[in-house]
Amino acid sequence: MNQKKGLTLLAIFIGVMMILSAFPSFIMRGGNEAGIVPPTQVSVDTFGVQGKLVDTSFNSLDDVLRMSPESTTLAYWIDLGKSQNLTDAARESLPAAIGLSYGDNIYQNKIERLGAAYFNDSSAEFHWITPYRVAYNSLVVPYDGYMMIPQSSDYAMVLGRPVLFGPQKSLEGVLDIVSGGLPTDRFTLPSGEQADLQVASLSGNKTSPSGKYQEFYLGVTQSDNGYALSAEYLKPDSSTAQKAKGVSDQYGLATSSKGGVTEVSGTVDSSKLQGVLTAFLKP
Repeated sequence: MNQKKGLTLLAIFIGVMMILSAFPSFIMRGGNEAGIVPPTQVSVDTFGVQGKLVDTSFNSLDDVLRMSPESTTLAYWIDLGKSQNLTDAARESLPAAIGLSYGDNIYQNKIERLGAAYFNDSSAEFHWITPYRVAYNSLVVPYDGYMMIPQSSDYAMVLGRPVLFGPQKSLEGVLDIVSGGLPTDRFTLPSGEQADLQVASLSGNKTSPSGKYQEFYLGVTQSDNGYALSAEYLKPDSSTAQKAKGVSDQYGLATSSKGGVTEVSGTVDSSKLQGVLTAFLKP
């Protein structure tokens, strides 16, 4: 099943979930009132489920890439609590993700930070939430000590920090890395970078931003007078470099080139954020 069709079916499933979640015993929405845990108690053991739990840092795109297979071609990370305007713009500009579209309805607690990795014509999502007691004692799919909880015929989740969410086969690929396998080493531009939204891509794939380049990186951070933005292309061809210059001119940004990297940087106001993200990120 292709990703778009799978997301549509899962959206229907989540719609049903929103209705059934009124019942205390339904799966991911938590147990009864006595099971609610104060936010200060953030141990993954709070989930109260059997098996190993994911427990790793999740503060930037670097952390997403450390859990992503070698075949990863695009990945992103966003702090959903920083700016609703940025979240809305990212939702419209990035490849479809259940966490971006239904983040308030999947769990008892909101998704605070979210990441995604795209590989092997599929994807996996990473959802950072405050742990809560989960009322679930039904079907699980064991994998290397972790328990994958089915969410539909195609999707599953693995609890922890972050929660892993996606097709079962994709989650297996991520769990292989979490368990000690080698992650992708094909991304250099995001290394050490920090931003409210971070996107990294290799060119030539269906989810990749348009153009020919070795790597692409975008970082966006809310500032006092708008959004500070930096877009970098490593070894772009002339057409891609010209396109970057066109976006720079259109939105009043600056362009520079050094060491094989073409960079567009500057600040855009909130009314232009959606447009500039689409300009850089559309496949």
